Amino acid sequence: MASPLSFGHRPSCFGIRSALATQIPKIWTLGVLDDGGGPSPVEEHHAGLQNAPDRAEDVCHAGVEAIAAPKGRTEALRKRLPRGEDTDAGSEMMLVPDESKHGCSYDDQTMDVDDMMDQIRRLTMEREQLFQELASVKTEAEKRAGEIAIIRANHIKAEQNHSRQISALQNALDEELKKHQAQIDAAMTESKRMATENQFLKQDLREETLRLNEIQQNRKAVAKADDAAPTTPRKTRMLPLRDGFDDDEIMASPSRSAGRRSKRGTPSAAGKRKRAVADDSPITAPLQLSQSFESNLMEAAQMDPVDLDARLVKPPKEDYNIKVVRKILNHKSYPCKVRDLEAFASISFPKEPERMFSSYILQATTTKPSENFAVEYAKAVILLWARSLRESFYDPIFMFMSIIKFILNLDTTAIAPLLVIDLLPVLHNSVYVNGVPRFTNSPVSHQSYGQIKQTPQKDLDHRVNATEALEILYLTVSGCCHDHDALRLFWQSVDYDFILIMLNPYQPIRDIITVLNILSCSILPTSFGPILKTEADQLTNQKYIIDRLANLLHEKPAVDEGEKPYTPWEVATLRMEAMSFLLEVAFSCPSPDPQRNQAGRILATHPSALARVFRAMHDELDALYSYPPERELHAALVNGLTRLAYGILTMFPGEVDLSPKLRAVPGAVQKHLVVLTRLAFSEGPLLESGITDDTVEMAHEMLEDAVNPQEAEALLEAFRSSKAGERA
Repeated sequence: MASPLSFGHRPSCFGIRSALATQIPKIWTLGVLDDGGGPSPVEEHHAGLQNAPDRAEDVCHAGVEAIAAPKGRTEALRKRLPRGEDTDAGSEMMLVPDESKHGCSYDDQTMDVDDMMDQIRRLTMEREQLFQELASVKTEAEKRAGEIAIIRANHIKAEQNHSRQISALQNALDEELKKHQAQIDAAMTESKRMATENQFLKQDLREETLRLNEIQQNRKAVAKADDAAPTTPRKTRMLPLRDGFDDDEIMASPSRSAGRRSKRGTPSAAGKRKRAVADDSPITAPLQLSQSFESNLMEAAQMDPVDLDARLVKPPKEDYNIKVVRKILNHKSYPCKVRDLEAFASISFPKEPERMFSSYILQATTTKPSENFAVEYAKAVILLWARSLRESFYDPIFMFMSIIKFILNLDTTAIAPLLVIDLLPVLHNSVYVNGVPRFTNSPVSHQSYGQIKQTPQKDLDHRVNATEALEILYLTVSGCCHDHDALRLFWQSVDYDFILIMLNPYQPIRDIITVLNILSCSILPTSFGPILKTEADQLTNQKYIIDRLANLLHEKPAVDEGEKPYTPWEVATLRMEAMSFLLEVAFSCPSPDPQRNQAGRILATHPSALARVFRAMHDELDALYSYPPERELHAALVNGLTRLAYGILTMFPGEVDLSPKLRAVPGAVQKHLVVLTRLAFSEGPLLESGITDDTVEMAHEMLEDAVNPQEAEALLEAFRSSKAGERA
């Protein structure tokens, strides 16, 4: 059966072209003006043509639409459906135009469709390219917008931070301005008060001057009235009789001698020369006697009343507090050439550079009234001192020490008790700056136990003068000695380890001697040294102090790295101070009852103190034989140590077991016998060196108690034989 498309109404080539011409604008519009939200209308139409070939006949009959099929698809349909073959009604057919009737070839139609499809593809590609460019432009625009938003947000944040900083600075400036304004107002008020007081004083002076002038005028008027009266003139000098009567009223009876002298005497020889008045006495010039009380009264009586009143009017004394303020404000700390307040105006803490030291001083001394300006000023300086130590800002500490020492010297007994609680902690910490490194480098420290070395200079800070701090501490305790309560408060405020650290031989000799002087002020009837809370702690600390002092009798002081060693004179001076303190402690509470002498009992029961005393006696006596320049100090040490040992042994005879104490110290057993034997049997040369007879007697008694008669004879024989060998 022939295909129905080969008969009937087959569209002509002209009709197809017309339909295509009509459809191209629609295809262009569909391809270009599509919004990109779905598939292209041309593609949908193309897919419809591929999937529904049986609709070709209806399209051809309509004559308004052009069928655009790819060339490959047309060729495939042509191969599958050969021309002239009948097909069933439901089979797929390809529209084949009749070239003979319409005069249009099929190849031309196919070529036009292919061109249109190529054009459509180009347009689609251009459309896709435009969409890609549009997407990239949108992405770039969004990126730029995001960057702009970030920059704008950062700018707003920076402006807000800047505004906050300016506001904070403005507030701080306002507060500082208010503070300075308040200080200025206070100073102005004080100035006005002083000016008003000055005016009052001037007015009082003016009134007193007027009153004095009136008194003087009245006196002159009375004197003139007296002169006008017809009275007998009186002598202005004081009368010598002193009997309560005036000589003008009661005349003295003439004596017989006076009557005889009034008689006419033997006439002198004619022409005899008389001696000149200057030759009446062998003394060439009269003695210059001191002015008598009567002459003073005579001068006072002859003096003009105006001059007398002028002498009686004395200038008013300057108020003590004002005098102290003037002295403190004019003080200069060496080597500064300006006053302390002027120097403080240029010094500030590194952590607070905007506020100067002078601001702290003025705030502490002017905010509240005080009857003792010196104490308030000292407390303000102590606060700055304590903060400087906490922040390791050591540059101004020498000024603080100089100011505090000056204030204490103004009135030590009145000011020192009021500064104990505030001053002692800063003095301790100032001494610890260099005292602790020296202690840690000593052989008794746990960090360098048994090691002999010098303290490195890198561990020390010479901006803090420990010696000056100790002198201030000694000045403070000296001002508290007159007040028992103040003295107890002082020693309750002293750290117990402070004394032990500073009695170490690695500390400077001058510092150790100053600490011994301070410690001598701590001797009370029941204790010495720092006062602790419990009795057991107090007893333990006192034993530690005795142990340190006993060791100082024979230890050799050490110097810091790079310094010259101490001279024998300095070492002997240190041992003299230690011995003096032990003597003072042992016999500071003399009483027939040894039970009351607790300090002496501590020394007697100490496990090694007496043994070290005998060892020091031997070393000092041995040094005396070499006849050194400091032999007087060595002799004084021998005498004092002998008196110390003898006093302890005789005061506590039943409590001192000397043998185990001597064995506790290496070499003490032998040195004990040797030194007592030398002293007991000493002769002229040794006595001439400064050893007293009392020392010899005490050594003889101690030697008798220490040995039996046979041992004493053996020692005496050995001593005699050694002396005989020396003489030979």
